[in-house]
Amino acid sequence: MSVAEEKFARRPVKSAASIEFWHRHVNSISLLGILILLLVAGRIISPSFLSAENLKVILLAVVGTSIIAFGMTMVVISGEIDLSVAGVAVLSSVVGAMFLDTGSAVLVVSVTLFVGLILGFLNGLLVVAIGIPSLIATLAMLGVARALANITSSGKAFYPDDIEGYLWLGRGDVLGVPVPILILIVTALLSIVLTQFTVFGRKLYATGGNVSAARLSGIRIWRVKIAVFTICGIAAALGGILESARLSYINPAAFPGMELRVLAVTVLGGAALAGGSGTIVGTVLASMIIGVINSLLNQMGVSIYLQQVVTALIILAVVLPGLRHRQVAK
Repeated sequence: MSVAEEKFARRPVKSAASIEFWHRHVNSISLLGILILLLVAGRIISPSFLSAENLKVILLAVVGTSIIAFGMTMVVISGEIDLSVAGVAVLSSVVGAMFLDTGSAVLVVSVTLFVGLILGFLNGLLVVAIGIPSLIATLAMLGVARALANITSSGKAFYPDDIEGYLWLGRGDVLGVPVPILILIVTALLSIVLTQFTVFGRKLYATGGNVSAARLSGIRIWRVKIAVFTICGIAAALGGILESARLSYINPAAFPGMELRVLAVTVLGGAALAGGSGTIVGTVLASMIIGVINSLLNQMGVSIYLQQVVTALIILAVVLPGLRHRQVAK
């Protein structure tokens, strides 16, 4: 083959790569535009809206949901769904709270994350080994985890007031930057690297895009799916830690409806429930959009119930055009 022929043969590959990159990130670009418009609107409504203090409040309000949504995004990319995240967060936090008497923040955090890992792993086994649809398996886990949290705690809340190291995770700061925001940034970067720049990330998108083709190419589907459910369990436990540390309150009845908020952020971020698409960047932007909307509505004196309606309508307005585009493409 001549040099000219080789160059010509390479063109479709580059074109295909650029098209894939555009399709993967076009939603994030759109979300960024929406976020900028919302910030400008907030600045018009209130001169102090873009102040460092208000932006800090917005970020702190979405930290827990965002981190859990990173795990959910990976699960959805794989073509599955995890509705157990609220139950996992609660049960993990309650079991960790059993060790508050030791006075060791490291032990409490380690136990909490370990329980989240185990519960996520069990979700993966239910889906992969037993073959239960993820919607059913994780919905069952949600109910079981919440029930166990109440049984284990006897329905009583825990107060980690005496463990400063634990409270520091929710209320501390480093050079003026709140610790939860730093953890959000670190987990976002790690998730981006894992999904976009590793072999595991390529296997993840291949699994969600076409399971049969991924299996024929040698990808062990069961490993990928168990891994994402396990990661989601750890993310849920971490989200539970940060929220309980911020509130100084570990409640066995905490996080009502969190699984739906996390799923809404994930879908708004561009992750298709059919699998194979979505990015962590999109999830971050979607979470910020929800946070900014809620802050705007708070400043306008809108009730929390009406805020939920407005947020749901905005999500539908953003997501529906993408769904129609996918249907046309098919």
